[in-house]
Amino acid sequence: MTGDAQLTLYASEFSGGAVFSSTGSTAADAIRQGEAAQGGRIFIGHTELLCLDGSRTLADVENLLLHHGLPPACKLLYTQVEDCFTKADTGAVLESVRMAERGGLLAVTDSSTVLEEWLGSRQTALLPALSDTGLKMVLLRTDGECTVLSPEAAQGMYWLRRHGNTDFSMTVRMGQNMEDVQILRSTLRKTLSDGKLCYKVGVITDNCPETVKPALRMLISRQCRTAVSEMRSARADVIGMETLAAYGGIAFTDAVEIGVEVY
Repeated sequence: MTGDAQLTLYASEFSGGAVFSSTGSTAADAIRQGEAAQGGRIFIGHTELLCLDGSRTLADVENLLLHHGLPPACKLLYTQVEDCFTKADTGAVLESVRMAERGGLLAVTDSSTVLEEWLGSRQTALLPALSDTGLKMVLLRTDGECTVLSPEAAQGMYWLRRHGNTDFSMTVRMGQNMEDVQILRSTLRKTLSDGKLCYKVGVITDNCPETVKPALRMLISRQCRTAVSEMRSARADVIGMETLAAYGGIAFTDAVEIGVEVY
């Protein structure tokens, strides 16, 4: 979806079906206009990837999700919509997003999570973006301001937002040597302690050598601290800090403690 005063809806099938577009004042209006032009109903209940080019169109996701059957698990992607359809294989783009999430390079996101964040108190959503150099993570505010996260911060968001079964390899630098560590599972626990917001990340590995664990802890801790720093600089909160701070009666800007345990 793209637009400002008017919204344009583009649609195509991953199998290579023809692209069609329709324009309206809202997403719902664009769908109605498209149905009239196509002579049939536009069904979006099986949509797997929704591309957006601005915060104005992100607001329309609520209508699509609640009233037009957009699946909650649908992936959202911030990009130049026309380029995504005309210059890229959308099926390949979707698979790249999923692989990056499975590989710990991008935080896991979907339409329901993005919408919840964008309608929250900080009005900022975390979502993947497609650029000329590949996939990135961005913080998109309702006022249209977009902050691109560094690769290190994007990986930090992965640890600070999700937990559960994983299966990917991380490369850890040990002096002049590099060591690959297989990550099997991660956990996340949020607590309050001595006026601090505490995020405790647990990482279960496939027999990580004891000599490598300190370096892995430092790497993940640095990624998480970078994510928090860049998020705060963007005046955003996509890891539940504000809710945790309010519960403990402390300020959103108070100190954050990152703890990492490797097993």
